[in-house]
Amino acid sequence: MSIMRPGWWLAIACACCAHAPAIASAARAASVHVSAGSADLSLNPDALAAIGVRVSEIAGARTHRSGKAGVSHETASFDADARTRLELYVRDGVVAGLGAGALHYPGGVVFSAEGAKVDLHGFEIRAARRDAMDVALADARGTAWLLADHAHYDVTTHVPAELSVRQMDLRLAPAFAGALGRPHLAGRVIGTLAFRAVLDAADAKAIAGGHCDAPWPAPGRRTNIRLSHSNLSGFWDSIYVPRCGLPPLPGGGACTADSTNGKIVMSADASLRNVGETAVPWYAHFSGEHPPYGNDQHPFLVWNLYRVDRDGRIRQIGVSAAKHAFFSINERCRCDGGNVFWPGCEDIYSASSNDNGSGNGEQNLAPRAEIVPFTAQWARCGSAWDRDCDGRMDAGSGAQDLYRYRMLVDESDLLPPLAAGARYFFEYWYVVRDDADVYDTMGYREIRPRKRGAAWQVELVGANAQDHDFFLGPVLNRWVDPAREDATRTNRELRTPRGRARVAAVATDLGDGRWRYEYAVMNVDYAFVRFDPQHAREPDLKLLETHGFSSFEVPVPVGATIEATRFDDADTASENDWVVHAGDRAIGWSARSARDSLAWGTLYHFEFVTRGAPVVANVTLHAGGDASPHVVEAVVPSR
Repeated sequence: MSIMRPGWWLAIACACCAHAPAIASAARAASVHVSAGSADLSLNPDALAAIGVRVSEIAGARTHRSGKAGVSHETASFDADARTRLELYVRDGVVAGLGAGALHYPGGVVFSAEGAKVDLHGFEIRAARRDAMDVALADARGTAWLLADHAHYDVTTHVPAELSVRQMDLRLAPAFAGALGRPHLAGRVIGTLAFRAVLDAADAKAIAGGHCDAPWPAPGRRTNIRLSHSNLSGFWDSIYVPRCGLPPLPGGGACTADSTNGKIVMSADASLRNVGETAVPWYAHFSGEHPPYGNDQHPFLVWNLYRVDRDGRIRQIGVSAAKHAFFSINERCRCDGGNVFWPGCEDIYSASSNDNGSGNGEQNLAPRAEIVPFTAQWARCGSAWDRDCDGRMDAGSGAQDLYRYRMLVDESDLLPPLAAGARYFFEYWYVVRDDADVYDTMGYREIRPRKRGAAWQVELVGANAQDHDFFLGPVLNRWVDPAREDATRTNRELRTPRGRARVAAVATDLGDGRWRYEYAVMNVDYAFVRFDPQHAREPDLKLLETHGFSSFEVPVPVGATIEATRFDDADTASENDWVVHAGDRAIGWSARSARDSLAWGTLYHFEFVTRGAPVVANVTLHAGGDASPHVVEAVVPSR
C-alpha cells in the first residue's frame, strides 16, 4: 500500500487543458443508465497471503479459475441481475462519471482471515463518489469492503451497446482493513476489477460524440507527452509491492517475516498528459498497421529503483522490463477514449495494468532490449512474442508467471544494514516516438519501503506536501542538480545521433590532498543497433544486435596513485561486473562481454580515490559496435 493524501476520496477540481484539439460534438450534459452485463474479479494470491487473507469460497460464478502463488491470479466472472441499473453521466458526448444506483450480482466471493470474514455474496458495484469512475464493491447490506480505481473505459456502439470498464486497481476499503484489525492496510491493492454493462441503443448515441482531430507528428509540430501524478481516478497515483517470493522463482514460496533473500516486485500507477500539438498513436501490439507509421506504434513504460546510501553513493537496485501501452482514456478533454492520445487530454494506467493486466492471460510486459529507445521503435519480428516473425503473438509466449519481466528488488537492498540511513527513489518514464522532451516523460518519487511481518509496503515520502513528492526528470538530477553545479559537482548530457546519456560526478575532499571521485553514468536512451537486412522496415523490424556503452574512462594525473576503486551495476552478480584498469594517464572500466554493456534506462556507479583537486575535463564512453568515442565533461582530478 501507500500513504494516502488527506481527502483522497474527494473530487479535485480539474484544470483546463492547454492544447484542445478540434471537437466535433456539441456541449451537453445528460445521464443515461446501464444494466445487466458482468463483473470480472482477478485476485492476487500473493498479495492476499502476505496479509493473511485467503479466498475461502466463490459461488455463483459463470467462470472460475483457481490461482497459484507466484504464477497466476484467481479469476471469477459474475453475471449481473439484469433488473438493476447504474446511472452514467455524459458530458460533451463522452462518459463523465457514475451516478446513482448500482449493479447487483447474485454470486460472490468470501474472504477469510484469522478472526475475520468478509462475505460478498450478492455484492453490488456502485459509484465510490459521484461524477467519477471509481467504484465500491459492497455487500448485500451496503457495506463497502473493496474499492476500485484507475479505470480504462469506453463505450462500444455495436448492438447491444456496452460500457466496458477495465484494468482497475482493486484495493481494500477501510472497513475491510478495520475488520482485519489493521487499519493501515486500507488502500492495499489485492487484484484487478473489470465490469461491463449494457446501454440502450438510444443512450449509446448520446455518448457517440467527442470525436477529435489533430495532426500526426511531423517536422515543425511539437509532440510532447508529459508524465504527471494525479488523483484523476479518485485515488492518488502510488507505488505498490504486489508480491515477494523466495528463490527459486516462481516456486520458492512467499517471503516470510524473517526472510532477507526474497525478491520483491514493485509496480506503480502512472498518469500522463499530452501537452503537445500532435495526436500520438497508442495502438496495442499486433493490432494491425495504422497511421502515421504504418505499424502498431505505442509508447513503452519502464521503471527503476535507486538507493542513495548514507554516505551519499547512488546505486540502481531495480530494473523493469518494458510495459507496452495499448489504450488511452483521453480524460479531462472532450475526446473519446481509444488508440489515439489527443492534445490536451490525460491518461492513466493502474499499477495492476502495469503488472501485466488482469491475470486473464494478458501480455503487455516484454524485454527492454527489443526496443530502439531513441526512436521508440519496437523490433516485433523475433521478439519474445513473435519468434517466427509471422506478425502474430505466439501461443504461450510472454510472461508465464508473476515474476518474469517485472522489476525485482532484493530484500537485502531494502533491509539493514544497507537500508540504514539510506534513501530510495522510484523512477518511471514513457518512451514516446518523436517526443520533443525526454526529460518530462520521466519522473520520480522518494519512497520508504517497509516490511511488516511478511508483507512489504511502500510509503511515499512527503505525500502530504502538495507538489513535493513527484518530480519530473531522472533521479540522477536529484543526486546532482544540473542547474546547481559547483567546483566539485557536475551533471552533463551526452547527445549522439543514436541517443543520450548523462554523467554526474561528485568530488569529495578526504583531507591530506586526497579526493574521492564518484561517477554515476546513466544511459538514457542510447543503443547501437543492427537490423536484419531481410527485416529492416516496419512493421517487421528484427534486431540482430543491440549494444549500450561498453567502457568508461576518466583522465588522471601522470603517475597518480589510484586506490579504493569501486564499481556498482544494477544487480548483485559479480560475474558481470566491469573490469577496472588503471594506466599512466587514465583509469577506466570495461564490460567483460557485449551482454554486460550499460543498457538504456540503466545507471552504473564508478569510484576511486587519488590526489588532485577537481577540475572540469572530458571523460569518455565507448559503445560496442561503435568505433567512435563519446566524450562529455565532468569533474576529474587536476593534472
